[in-house]
Amino acid sequence: FAVVADEVRGLAVRTRTSTDEIAVLISELQVSTDHMTQVLEQNLQLTDSSVDLSRQASEMLQSITTSVHEIELMNEQIAVATEQQSSVGEEIGKSVTNVRDISDQTAAAGEETATSSIELAKVSARLQEMTSRFTV
Repeated sequence: FAVVADEVRGLAVRTRTSTDEIAVLISELQVSTDHMTQVLEQNLQLTDSSVDLSRQASEMLQSITTSVHEIELMNEQIAVATEQQSSVGEEIGKSVTNVRDISDQTAAAGEETATSSIELAKVSARLQEMTSRFTV
């Protein structure tokens, strides 16, 4: 009976040791599981944050695309306005040239008129001299 009791005690000690080892393993598994849960929650938060950042980036790219399109339209309008201004500038240049030509012609005509007036004054003076000789 004593041998059986020793065997039972030995089995009880080994059972106790195995139970303690299993308890330690379960505890370590629980800690690992808790840690894994935290890591997964952090990954979920990072994923949500990444999705939000991707949405914001997409919205910003859309805004940039819209702005670039508006700038292209403005550039086209500027090009048209510049072309119109260039045409107007050419017309103004032609008009200035015409005015200068007319001014030159007017100046030449003025000189001719002045010369003719001097000649006319001379002729008038001679006629007056000649008519003054006649007596009525």
